[in-house]
Amino acid sequence: MHSSHTDSLPRWWGQPWRFRTGLVVILLVSAALLLWNLAKGGDAAFYEASARSMSESWHAMLFGAFDPAATVTLDKLSGFAVPQALSIRLFGMSTSALALPQVLEGLVTVWCCSVIGLRWAGPGAGLVAAAAAATTPIFVSMFAHPMEDGLVTMALTAALLFFQRALLTARLWPLLVSAVFVGVGFQAKMMQAWFILPAFVIGCLLSTQGRWSRRLWRSAVVSVTAIAASLVWVLVLQLTPDTERPYIDGSTSNNAFAMVFGYNGIDRLLPHAVPGAVGGSGPHGMSAPVLFAAPSDPSAAGASLTKLIDPLYVTQVGWLYPIAIAAIVFGLIQWWPRRASAPSASFAMLGVVSVWLITATAVLSVAHTPHTAYVAAIGTQLALLAAVGWKQVLRLLRAPTRRIRVAVCLVLAVQAAWSVFLALEGSLPAVLAIPMATVCVASWIVLTVTGWRGRSLLSVAAQRRTRLGAAVPLLAAALILSGPAAFSLQVIDPARNGTGGDAYVGIKPLRNEAALASFRPSPPQLWGGSATLSPKVGDLVTAARKAGGGADGRPDFVTDSWALAAQVINATGDSVLTDGGYSGTVPVFTKVQLEQMISSGSDHLFAVKQDAPATDPVAETVQNAHCTRLGTFTTGIAVVSPKSTSVVLWDCT
Repeated sequence: MHSSHTDSLPRWWGQPWRFRTGLVVILLVSAALLLWNLAKGGDAAFYEASARSMSESWHAMLFGAFDPAATVTLDKLSGFAVPQALSIRLFGMSTSALALPQVLEGLVTVWCCSVIGLRWAGPGAGLVAAAAAATTPIFVSMFAHPMEDGLVTMALTAALLFFQRALLTARLWPLLVSAVFVGVGFQAKMMQAWFILPAFVIGCLLSTQGRWSRRLWRSAVVSVTAIAASLVWVLVLQLTPDTERPYIDGSTSNNAFAMVFGYNGIDRLLPHAVPGAVGGSGPHGMSAPVLFAAPSDPSAAGASLTKLIDPLYVTQVGWLYPIAIAAIVFGLIQWWPRRASAPSASFAMLGVVSVWLITATAVLSVAHTPHTAYVAAIGTQLALLAAVGWKQVLRLLRAPTRRIRVAVCLVLAVQAAWSVFLALEGSLPAVLAIPMATVCVASWIVLTVTGWRGRSLLSVAAQRRTRLGAAVPLLAAALILSGPAAFSLQVIDPARNGTGGDAYVGIKPLRNEAALASFRPSPPQLWGGSATLSPKVGDLVTAARKAGGGADGRPDFVTDSWALAAQVINATGDSVLTDGGYSGTVPVFTKVQLEQMISSGSDHLFAVKQDAPATDPVAETVQNAHCTRLGTFTTGIAVVSPKSTSVVLWDCT
């Protein structure tokens, strides 16, 4: 890796055929894992409803609306749902259509990792980086489901790819492109996209291209451009008059900045810190994290400072911890700037990836983690460091000093033992665990014996391209990657593939359902999964339509339950107006507006929670309007709590 003012960068099509073939195989295997149970990839009804609504209306897509009539947004920016909405417009509404964009995002992430590894440490490292990303368990589940984490992961990996290009070529345009990709990531997961900005600043400063003033200027350019690109959609939402856009969910003041930086940002660490954001109480409350989670309460792991080594999360993303740590240590030794042969771009990249990893780890450790997919924020960094660690292991196994070779063998022993330990912690089925453990132990034995016999054996084998010379890199890669690869293979069992609400591979701790007691692969289920109304909700919709709901451009009904509205929108694409937002406390409609709906005749049907509180604007409006009760419907949807599933349909004609 070297600095240059040209664009003569390593590219895959310039590599020997065996490397190009290897990359194609990795991408095909990755695609197979992601597509295997794609038709069963849904489950996050709230976000699926937004994608369906955005597919019905360009106005709804522009503002990221929850409903086709665009009366309220999601409780976060909806950039992640734009590809899903476009997919629905192209293929029609189905679970597979919703999840397909995430599959593409996953393949782009794997490819970007391969290019970064290629330009950092050669084609072998590029293949290891791609394979590591393709077999990271949380990636394999997350990219097969419709969720926002896929787009931010892809965007930040692409941002790193262009930042690396800026380091190598000293040109400005790749730096600007990397900043724009950070902005794309912000539209998907908001402030999580900014985890990479401290790393970019450090990378600019570590680069030896130009004087310090130039480095500071470049760090300022990438930061300001990334922030500006991030805030474009927020500004569009905020500057559009209230009457011409949906109400901003996650905010009690109809303020996009309160939703983004309060409800989805600072308030997650410091409740009530941002005025106008939905408060930090109830289901969105964020109490102070604890040092250790109670072993008997796996749900508390998301509040633990040690969550990233908790079995609930570490089995999803932590397989490469030992080799990643070794890569940082070995890389610092090899590329420290005072060494005459140290390539500055390699050292700068090590700084960028390490700082990004540290930043994301620190935030994940102190913030609550309600969904397992959050830990994907460190997946790309670990995959790249694993590739660099693999390269360093091969280099140091040929070191002239036996002490160094023994140290490398100890690192490999720790990696192998860690993989076996995680397989046990994650209850990996024996049919996968036994071959994985055999590969780890056998690879370590062969590598240790060859490393002990000395530098000359490996050097001569590599130079003459003997079988041993070809086997050592493969054995090292197998030792590092066999654990996550075996664990990720569980996704071919739909019961171990996670959901759109909580991506997860395997069996969660303390889950003893009989259906999950064994490993049962299914035939591929690539396409399908149409959303349907449950019979009881279907009865409610039928009653509403008989009373005039949905006629003449009117919504089916107005409700105070997003869960009820989401099922109807997902299955039919019909308009259902929803008050309360995701939290149930957002004043989407005032009592005056609801009364005007009744008096004008634009909306006269209201589906109200049976035990709605007296402060519920929809329930209060219905009571004051002396409406006719059309019936009580037990929908089977938890509209208030798991024990409350009934709504009352009122006609206020």
